[in-house]
Formats: sequence, C-alpha cells, structure tokens
Amino acid sequence: MAESSKFDTLVSAYAKSRPTYPAEIFDAIEELSGRALSGSRAADVGAGTGISSRQLHERGAEVTAVELSEPMLRQLVSQSPGVGAVLGSANALPLREESVDFVTFAQAWHWVDPELAVPEVFRVLKPGGALACFWNKPDTDAPWRTGYNDRIRELIGGEPGYTNSSSAFDQEPRIELGGRWSHLPVRVFRAAWSRRIPIEQRLTNATSRSYMSTVDPERLAAFLDVEREVLLKHFPDGMVVEEYTTWLGVVRRP
Repeated sequence: MAESSKFDTLVSAYAKSRPTYPAEIFDAIEELSGRALSGSRAADVGAGTGISSRQLHERGAEVTAVELSEPMLRQLVSQSPGVGAVLGSANALPLREESVDFVTFAQAWHWVDPELAVPEVFRVLKPGGALACFWNKPDTDAPWRTGYNDRIRELIGGEPGYTNSSSAFDQEPRIELGGRWSHLPVRVFRAAWSRRIPIEQRLTNATSRSYMSTVDPERLAAFLDVEREVLLKHFPDGMVVEEYTTWLGVVRRP
C-alpha cells in the first residue's frame, strides 16, 4: 500500500483546473543545463496528474513520472500516453544510478526534505545532468487577488504546511538544497504569461491546493461563495484572467 498523500482526494480538481507551463520554460531548461530535451531521459518527480510529464514528452524526452499518490498516478497514466509511470518518492527514487539526464520537479520541490532528496537526485542523474524545479506563481498584485492570501490563511488557520520554504505565499520561489549542497549555483529563469478561464474553473483551481483537503466542506463552500462574488465584480463576463510568473531554477550535478 502506498503512503497516503494530501492530494489523494484532490485528483479531479487538479486535473480539471491546473495550468500547464509556458514553452519558454522548457527552452530555458535546455539553455541553462546545456542539454537538449529531445532524446534525453527525464524523471519527473511529484508528477501529479502528469501536466509537466506530458510537456516534457512533447519536447522529445523519454519521461518516467514518479508520484507518491496512487490516485494521482492512475489519473496520470489514463491521460499520458507515451509517459512511463512509477509509484515512488523523492526520498528514495525508484531509478538506477546515473540513469537520467534530467530530474524535474514541477510545483513539487517544496514537498521534499532536501537532505534526503538532493542525494537521491544526484545519484540518479548522469554526469553533467541537471535538476530543474519550476513553479507557476500567481501575480499577487492583480486587483482581483487583493486579500486572497489572507482569506486563505484565515480558512486554513495559518500558512500552508510545506516541507521546506522553497515556495510560500508572498515570496518568490527558491530551491532549498540543504546544508551540504547549499553552495551549488542555481541558474534562474522567469516567464510571465496569462490564461483566460471560466470562473468555476478558477474556483476549482483554488480547491485543488493541498491545504484545501482538510477544510470542512461547509466552510469551504462559504469561502467559495465569497470568492465567486469577488470574481464576478472584476470579471462580469464570467471569464477570469489568471496572470502568472513561472519561475525556473536549474542546478547541475556536481
């Protein structure tokens, strides 16, 4: 039996609402690592429902998706033809030594213990291989998002309980590498972009976050009613413009 995940009950919301990543991110992975994705072997860890795994595969990589949640992995397999999939954790990657060119974490590095995960990443990377971590971070200055993070804090009783501080509200991401590896240089790239989606998809996106999995259903419904009213004031046509900056950090294997 696999270890349970906070995302086990969020699969449907995640698959229906989460955004993809801009093409510039995958161009930048190649530029910052000095390696092409086409023809490479990549392990996409914390792959969720396979959003980044499919994009890596589309760029010509042979992808093995590694995911802790069985329900998430089943969803990934069902909609990701050509992508390999295995149940596993960043702390003990089910991969051979020096077997991949890239290890990627899309919207996932903040869930790992760097002291355990970094040695595993470097174990499975080929010489010259690269760790690439990226996050879609919403534009918190957008008028419709005013007060949103504070309302989330009130709903969940504080800050999200991530394993490390690589990604948090109101701050730019960074890659926590742990004490032993903190000296390694992180090459950074950012891409700003947006998408236009229906209000209900925006609300579903809000419910797909890990910290929503334990919120009382009645309190969650009340929260969503408030957010729906806010969104309708800013987007009376019912279509929300979500603005993001996708942050990428690349670390070469020493």
